[in-house]
Amino acid sequence: MLKKLASLALVGAIIVAVPTMAFAEDASGTAPKAEAFHPLKQLLQEKAAAFGIATDGKTKEQIKAEIKSASEADRLARLQAAAAKLGIVTDGKSAEQLKTDLQAAVHTKLAAKADKLGVGSDGKTNKELREALKAAKAAKKSERDAKKAEALNKKAAKLGISTDGKTTAQVFAEIQSALQAKWAKRAKQ
Repeated sequence: MLKKLASLALVGAIIVAVPTMAFAEDASGTAPKAEAFHPLKQLLQEKAAAFGIATDGKTKEQIKAEIKSASEADRLARLQAAAAKLGIVTDGKSAEQLKTDLQAAVHTKLAAKADKLGVGSDGKTNKELREALKAAKAAKKSERDAKKAEALNKKAAKLGISTDGKTTAQVFAEIQSALQAKWAKRAKQ
């Protein structure tokens, strides 16, 4: 109970002291002017500077409108550049039309890759196709690695090297040293 009363007294003292400090006068007898910080205004100015828009003498609404139009123009330019890379005609198309065309072109490319790897692409989104392609590539890589390991194990058995509990790299190193010894022996003869 005593702690609660002490904390209430402390809060009360702070509440009483803050307004007094806010209206304090400086040495000249006038109240100091506080610089008003407006985070939204600062954000608008930073965005305008990023697009190279002058903000002097303009209202927030004017600045917002200019930033919006510059942003849309930048988006359209980026979409046109991406469409040009894929060979899509961009004349007279809006940003939304270009976006749709780009998504369709990417889907077509992904579907072709999926068909090449034997992955079904029917009814899948671009994201699902990418995941399926990644999984198929990983499966092919592991299959190749297994074939390489099997070939190394056969070669090791042929040379009389034990492969129990050894990694593929260790088996390869032993095969390599065994073959070098064999070739050196033949070279001496």
